[in-house]
Amino acid sequence: MNEQILALIDPAEPVELTQQLIRTPSFLWHESTLGHWIADWMRARGFAVELQAVPLPHLPNHPTGVTHQAIGVLRGDGSGPSLMLCGHTDTSDWQGRPFREGDWQHDPFGGEIEGGKLYGLGALNMKAGVAAILCAADAVRRAGLHRRGDLIVACVVAETGGGVGAVHLIEEGLRPDFCIVTEAGNLDLGLISVGYVQGKVRLIGEFKHRVPYNNPIEQAAKLIQAFGPAYQPIPAGSWLRYTPHALLPGFPRMAVRAIEHFQDTTTLTFDLRTIPGMTEESVREDLTRLLDSLAAADPTFHYELVIPQSAQQPNMPARPATPGGSPLAAALLRSHTRVTGEAPLVGAGHRIGATADTCHFKGVGIECIEYGPGFIPVWPMVDECIDVDQIITATQVLALTAAEIVG
Repeated sequence: MNEQILALIDPAEPVELTQQLIRTPSFLWHESTLGHWIADWMRARGFAVELQAVPLPHLPNHPTGVTHQAIGVLRGDGSGPSLMLCGHTDTSDWQGRPFREGDWQHDPFGGEIEGGKLYGLGALNMKAGVAAILCAADAVRRAGLHRRGDLIVACVVAETGGGVGAVHLIEEGLRPDFCIVTEAGNLDLGLISVGYVQGKVRLIGEFKHRVPYNNPIEQAAKLIQAFGPAYQPIPAGSWLRYTPHALLPGFPRMAVRAIEHFQDTTTLTFDLRTIPGMTEESVREDLTRLLDSLAAADPTFHYELVIPQSAQQPNMPARPATPGGSPLAAALLRSHTRVTGEAPLVGAGHRIGATADTCHFKGVGIECIEYGPGFIPVWPMVDECIDVDQIITATQVLALTAAEIVG
């Protein structure tokens, strides 16, 4: 059966599908056009398809108030475990455009191939992963494999918005036994990822000219110094409580991501990458204790702590690692080794320090692993691109894994 499934995968198909997905823009919160397109693609191939309208009540100025995500299912007979292949359709944007768009040498929406690499916005994050899960599932369908469990393909929205699409999927009651999220992990087998707590600290001072005054910008400088250098490991025993995790060495880490000043208030926006055992509430307590210590040393230090940073951006919790000997991990390991001839890197992998929708699925008891094509040298990325060979390999590995789990 393995050879039959691999023979059904035309190497050009997932590559061409990635190009098509790139040519259909899908910025965060504006993914409906692509969601409809994917739904039509799956319907044409015999999937049972649900097009979900994900409400966006926190965006009152959104043109429709919803964005759409496509969920396709190949039904099994119910006698075996179910598997969900999941990828997100949103791409990273800065006020509705690609990062440093003027510096791109390739059309962000062209899907051009040059030197074995496919270029375009979302190539890495994560339209190649979406193409791989679609083509892998379709190969299982065409193989005529008797399916004991359901094979689900979930193309979810708004992962970069805190996983809103994944949360909606969970709220709708979907509970597969296993899940693979195809983040760009360089084909590593990701058992664990960090979470994040993002928020704001507002420092309130005065606003005067020509006379001494309580300058909140200077207070912000004190707080940045207390936080420490951007994304450097936070020492154990410092202001932040945590127990180091063997699979996430050097974490937690933190950075101030934005500074805004208006009249008498300076606002710092921060991003704290967390590890299992840390929660939004524990971070809030630790930050409050740090801020209170600064206020005790300086009576003019007045602050407001806001977590999460907005209703639009919920935080993503850190979850425990999936066991390396689990059925899903074992199946992925076998399939990857069968296709590539080598065992994958297992653990946090290439994506160490990054988050994923896996945190939401794990939170409701779904066994979940990150596995997908693409090496990210730096992020955000000008001329975002992915090795064509990895798209093909990921499709083959996912097809074999899906066949083993549901068949």
